Amino acid sequence: MNITFSFIIIDDSELDCFVTQKFLERSNKSLTINTFQDAEDALKIIRESRNKKSKRPTIVLLDLLMPGMSGFKFVEEFEKFPAEIQKMYRIIILTVLSSNSHPIDIHRVLNNGTVHSVIEKPLTKEKLISLLDDIEPGQ
Repeated sequence: MNITFSFIIIDDSELDCFVTQKFLERSNKSLTINTFQDAEDALKIIRESRNKKSKRPTIVLLDLLMPGMSGFKFVEEFEKFPAEIQKMYRIIILTVLSSNSHPIDIHRVLNNGTVHSVIEKPLTKEKLISLLDDIEPGQ
């Protein structure tokens, strides 16, 4: 699999960050992957990315249920950024919540225009391939 995207992983679990990062690295060793256990730190980096131009979007794998700034609050704050920043990122919710067991929460996050999709943990090769096939530059 030849992946040309960069990734940001935001998850309060150090283990989940590590596992997701290793999975992505095994898919393609030349990826750019940044991990954050604090969503506010990730927002700061994204805010500073205004001057970086990329032909491919950065995929943000975001956990919803985190202490401090939750994934819901992260999305709310991300949507305050200018469109030029927002278009450089695709937010993918990577969560243990399922649409069957938590339909209100999943519906709530999918109603945000900046959330591309929701994937149930754990990330698998099939889920990753499907996700990347579905993301096109400029979407």
